[in-house]
Amino acid sequence: MARSWSPWRRRRGAEYREERVAAAPPPPRARPFWPWLLLLLLLVLGALGASWYFTNRDETVEAEKVPSVVGLQRAEADQRLEDRGFEVELKRVVSPKPAGTVVAQRPNPGTLYGKGGIVVLAVARDPLKTEVPDVSGLPVASALARLRAADLRPRAQEVPSREPKGIVLRQLPEAGTEVPKNSPAIVVVSSGPKLADVPQVVGMTLGAATSKLTQAGFRTRVARVPSTEPEGTVVAQNPRGGARALRGTVVRINVSMGQGGGTTTVVTTATTGSQTAVPDTVGEDEATAQATLEGAGFRVQVVDRPTTDPNQDGIVARQTPSGGSRAASGTTVTIFVGRLS
Repeated sequence: MARSWSPWRRRRGAEYREERVAAAPPPPRARPFWPWLLLLLLLVLGALGASWYFTNRDETVEAEKVPSVVGLQRAEADQRLEDRGFEVELKRVVSPKPAGTVVAQRPNPGTLYGKGGIVVLAVARDPLKTEVPDVSGLPVASALARLRAADLRPRAQEVPSREPKGIVLRQLPEAGTEVPKNSPAIVVVSSGPKLADVPQVVGMTLGAATSKLTQAGFRTRVARVPSTEPEGTVVAQNPRGGARALRGTVVRINVSMGQGGGTTTVVTTATTGSQTAVPDTVGEDEATAQATLEGAGFRVQVVDRPTTDPNQDGIVARQTPSGGSRAASGTTVTIFVGRLS
């Protein structure tokens, strides 16, 4: 019997037919960015490290262990530390140990420390002595108070100076020196700039003008200029006559070359100071002698002269030129000062 075709049966089979569809592949995962940042950071740090090394490799110093010097005398301790390449800074302290004995040190013994480093030593001092504090550059009132607090008897000596008035220029004995308590101490103090009236020299001859300016404490610079005034006559000056200026200031004077003069020529002349009596400073202490001589317009050179007499320590034993002689202002006076040997 022939089988008849039925459209219904075909549709039903189609309805139940399974279709297998392949799944789509997942999208690729994004690569992380942080490894690149880490690599960049490492490169930067490496470059900085190399730069620092090449910049500072010449400044690197060798390290050395700090030796123990506690209990040694100061001189021996200094030598031992200097032999290892260290510098020494002293701090004197009151201690029952004998004077000059190292009672403490910093850094501690055995510390690795760069050569050239400073090792601070606390050294026992004589209870009957005191250390002179540094007062240079202080106002005189503060300097005197600090010296009195150190059991010293200070006094001030004023000298002309370009420094502000009342500032300590130097001191005697020097800072850091150990001296018996109640010893005298001298501070040389600025009395401020010493002003003087500039003489009027316009109309004078060159010789008369330079002599007058020198006697007033000024130096001279000469400029020769064409002028209708007679040759050798001062026709202008700067600073002007009657102005106030520091002693030692250079005064420029224009001097006539006469009519028909050529190009201006400036010549600086080294003027010779006026003859002045040299103060006698033999027997004075060093600071007083310096102040006296400088106040009189002289330069001072100090030469140490060994002595075994404590009473002559720091005292002027001789000077040249001698006191009472006459010398040009600005001349160097040499004083020979006793030093305990």
